[in-house]
Amino acid sequence: MSQRSLSAQLSAQRLPQNLYSSQSVKDGEVLCAKQHAISMYQLMEEAGNAASKWLCQQITPHSKVVVVVGTGNNGGDGYVAAKQLLKQGYAVKLCSVAPTKTLMGEAQTARLAWLEAGEKIADALQQDFTEFDVILDALLGTGLQGKVRDDYQDVIEAINASGVEVFSIDVPSGIDADTGASLGASVVAKSTITFIGIKSGLVTGNGKQHTGTLSVSPLSIGDTFCSTVTASGRLISYACFAPLPQRALNSHKGDHGKLVCIGGNKGTAGAIRLSAEAALRCGAGLVKVYCHANSVSSVLQGRPEIMASDQHLSQMLDWADCIVMGPGLGQDAWSRECFNQVLSYLVHHDKSVVLDADGLNLLTQHKEKLQLTNFIITPHAGEAARLIDSTAVQVEADRYKSATLLQQQYAATCILKGPGSVIRHGRGTFVCSDGNPGMSTAGMGDLLSGVLGAMMAQGMHSEDAGVYGTCLHSAAADRAAEDLGQRGMIAGDLLPYLRKLVN
Repeated sequence: MSQRSLSAQLSAQRLPQNLYSSQSVKDGEVLCAKQHAISMYQLMEEAGNAASKWLCQQITPHSKVVVVVGTGNNGGDGYVAAKQLLKQGYAVKLCSVAPTKTLMGEAQTARLAWLEAGEKIADALQQDFTEFDVILDALLGTGLQGKVRDDYQDVIEAINASGVEVFSIDVPSGIDADTGASLGASVVAKSTITFIGIKSGLVTGNGKQHTGTLSVSPLSIGDTFCSTVTASGRLISYACFAPLPQRALNSHKGDHGKLVCIGGNKGTAGAIRLSAEAALRCGAGLVKVYCHANSVSSVLQGRPEIMASDQHLSQMLDWADCIVMGPGLGQDAWSRECFNQVLSYLVHHDKSVVLDADGLNLLTQHKEKLQLTNFIITPHAGEAARLIDSTAVQVEADRYKSATLLQQQYAATCILKGPGSVIRHGRGTFVCSDGNPGMSTAGMGDLLSGVLGAMMAQGMHSEDAGVYGTCLHSAAADRAAEDLGQRGMIAGDLLPYLRKLVN
């Protein structure tokens, strides 16, 4: 399963969707509109019309709609959408944070068109939003810089407190379009429609939560934009990948990868057991576990296919094609001895390695780069913060920057876990669109480590394993949630779905 073969499988399927910075969209739409001889106001009309059509597909015909606009181009889109909703027979009220203010450029043209049609502009600061069935948010778009102003913040808080379903145009107001961070108060939308290209902040972390269900309208310039503007990353899912190649009829267990999983201190045997069992279910031919003496029997119980021992770590390392270290490892004397022995071994042996959990916490004491060609780290925000001398809040404020710092500092493929996991390696940045909140439970990260270890033990390069394994793991959680729901999901529930998906 080579790096080249997986890349070919990926390109054979529908292409992953590109992600863009807000500045690249701003610059690119001007350039592409000129190429198509379309004015920026015509493009605004296209966006407003697309938003209106999108909203009509999601709400009932007799809904009372309030369109809440700001003073920029996002507000201009809102004026156009409001006009179209009126034409479709909806009861529409339009509110602005600055109802009497003269706007700039295309936004003012859209405002005047609304007024010339005989319609009124109400004061959003005086509006009771509970009077409506639907709120269309067109307050703040990609041009937001710095913290949300107090007047906008008051309106956003009133919208969120109303209990009314909110639909956002381009970006949920108050969300940084590039990072997904909340710039003070931010709208929590049920659904968002974005235009031309997907803004990177909409698909990970806090931005993913506030965006809700994401739709994309390329408008009339979408194809030209995609062919001329450089993407900042790609949004991927398990559906992007072709099936793994069939195995040779004359293959044997030694052909499908030998993995050693290191962890399972006293009382934490379950963590390394989950890693090992996930690896077996994802096709690893042979899996050994090196754990604390008190954990050996717990690892073996009910799963005789796993080989577990507290002896001969160096021989296990020689035997293995890939090493997973960290689940249940702990940070006591036994843990540090294991970790230091493995690090000393890796100075002279270039093995495939997945480092997770306490393996990452111990790595913070060894910040020099490991000279490995196949190396994956899988931190959540807290672990990432310790690795780059930051805080979890700062990591979450810009998950892309944090993942890049981790990848560069440790010369590894970095999987920054969380909603919209960010995978960063030498060939670019990827965001996993699979996964659901049911994964917020103990053992999910241990399971992911085993998935990644299995892929690398079978010959997949760390860059490909990071992308494929993350999507596989999250897709298995989605299948489990479809069958039994998100609440009450445990890590072990994913095992049969992992097996189905790799086949």
